[in-house]
Amino acid sequence: MTSVLEDKEAIRDLLSAYCFHVDNGEFDQWAKLFAEDAVLEAGELATCNGREEIKTWIAGALGGDVPPRKHCTMNAMIQVDGDNATSESYIIVVRADDKAGTVTSLAGRYQDNLVRQGQDWKFQKRKICMDIVGDLGLNN
Repeated sequence: MTSVLEDKEAIRDLLSAYCFHVDNGEFDQWAKLFAEDAVLEAGELATCNGREEIKTWIAGALGGDVPPRKHCTMNAMIQVDGDNATSESYIIVVRADDKAGTVTSLAGRYQDNLVRQGQDWKFQKRKICMDIVGDLGLNN
């Protein structure tokens, strides 16, 4: 059995893995961070139900010839309750722009419901609250 501190650290690792995998275009690994029946709410961009739909959406939005980007998650407030947890954290996304160099394309919050599956924590529901939105540089 893990302690609350160990669970919080594992959840912080999950939040970081989300950013690294999506920025590296590792959509298979990224999708595995979600429970099979997970929900992803991405504001006006999409609402996806289930891991496969989530993966299909992100691959379409970010796959191919889109500008490189980095997702930065910070200020995570995590509450653990047994095999369930909630987290709210800030997000800033910066991306390359041919004219302006590096630009901030998004500032907002992630609101997460998490579930422990075996030894791993997974996103059960991730809501992206887009508080400040610029040009996201997406395919859609």
